[in-house]
Amino acid sequence: MNIAPSPGRSEFSDRRECSDSARFEVFVLFTTAQETMFALRNAADLARQLNARIEVIVPEVVPYPLPVDRPPVAPVFLMNRYRAIVQQAGIDADVRLCLCREPRAALGATLKPGSLIVIGVRRCWWLTRKTQLARWLEAQGYRVVVVDGSGGASGSRLTHSSWK
Repeated sequence: MNIAPSPGRSEFSDRRECSDSARFEVFVLFTTAQETMFALRNAADLARQLNARIEVIVPEVVPYPLPVDRPPVAPVFLMNRYRAIVQQAGIDADVRLCLCREPRAALGATLKPGSLIVIGVRRCWWLTRKTQLARWLEAQGYRVVVVDGSGGASGSRLTHSSWK
């Protein structure tokens, strides 16, 4: 596990060395376990088509009374929890835990411009925080695929940004 502290956030990653054949990355934004599993399955299809690797981004908000690099739950425990969820999906993916105060700031600092991001959401008629985050990411220039993780065998893609 690598620790890369930076102002206002800390990161913990199990990232492996990237082979030359995998030039692209598909990022999966962790939402809930079930929704992320559907997102991972869709990301695996995309990664296979693009010869890309998958990285799960987990923004973990640390409350203000605590230092950002000292969350209430040990980062090692959190990484093990998220790795176990990814392993349940049966997909080869790296996990990056971003300890932060504000998830949007952590994502902006973590992701490269134009990154492909897959987000699992539960379909509902009102605008949720996850859907708002997906729209914000699109507005920031990221390519976003929103996957319905509320039911069904494989989930369904709801929306995606236009490929620029």
